[in-house]
Amino acid sequence: MIRLKNFTELNDEEMILVWQWRNDKRVNQFMHTKNFDLKKHKNFIQSLKQDKTKKYFLVFNDEEAIGVIDFIHINQQDCYFGLYAKPDLKGMGQVLMDEVKKYAFEILKVEKLKACVLKQNKKALKLYFKNDFQIDKEDENFFYIILRNSIS
Repeated sequence: MIRLKNFTELNDEEMILVWQWRNDKRVNQFMHTKNFDLKKHKNFIQSLKQDKTKKYFLVFNDEEAIGVIDFIHINQQDCYFGLYAKPDLKGMGQVLMDEVKKYAFEILKVEKLKACVLKQNKKALKLYFKNDFQIDKEDENFFYIILRNSIS
């Protein structure tokens, strides 16, 4: 069973686990923000308690932590999302994507889900296109993709 745990509720062990994943070169090569220390990570998580425009979750499949999903720039119309799986764990992209769509459209009730994806991130792009995202615009390095809520 899939379960989301808000970053603001993580215990120390889970907080360190997320920090280790986030700094893993297989994960952060596709991130805007590269390596950062544990203190900065803890401060970031602390800041989420006051910031209503961001939500970060550690995703569990039963008792195993399998990845992270996040939502930023949340407003009534739309938000941006991100996701990454636990390093070395294969086949979790669609599970994480299903949780992103469910949370965005059923809980946040946004009309549009957006992301900024490095053009070289072929695995992510394949997943997004498989889930009906479309390129809204692009620049030299990024595709800006969008998915409209089919229910609204």
